Amino acid sequence: MEWTMSITYGALGGLVVEIVVLYGRIAAWQTARHRALAGNKRRKQLPRLDKYVDPPSDMLAAVTRLSLGAVAGWIFSPQVTGALATVAVGATAPALLRQLGSARTVQAVFGGGYSGPEPAEASTEHVGVPPGGAEVIEP
Repeated sequence: MEWTMSITYGALGGLVVEIVVLYGRIAAWQTARHRALAGNKRRKQLPRLDKYVDPPSDMLAAVTRLSLGAVAGWIFSPQVTGALATVAVGATAPALLRQLGSARTVQAVFGGGYSGPEPAEASTEHVGVPPGGAEVIEP
């Protein structure tokens, strides 16, 4: 798939997630209105939509998610072959990019280094070797 199409489909995946999030907020507002109407004999004030949707922050979040989806589509374009798979990459972009950024090899390439345990220490933590490094041999 061409990289421009990967970017487009990745952004589309981010857009799909933002639409689902917006629907969740509108559904919560609808539920609150129905509860207020059902328990309200005197027609007290109904919940307002602006308590559930904040346009400036929601737009910024949407633009950010679309951008992350486009970046993920571009980064993963050599590995992903289908349109649906690229949309899925864009939809999961924040988690994918977080995972990619936490990889030791990526940190080493970008000069961030790795601040975790050394590989020898990491491999002895789960195999029953005491902290002193002496191996326990049972007869």
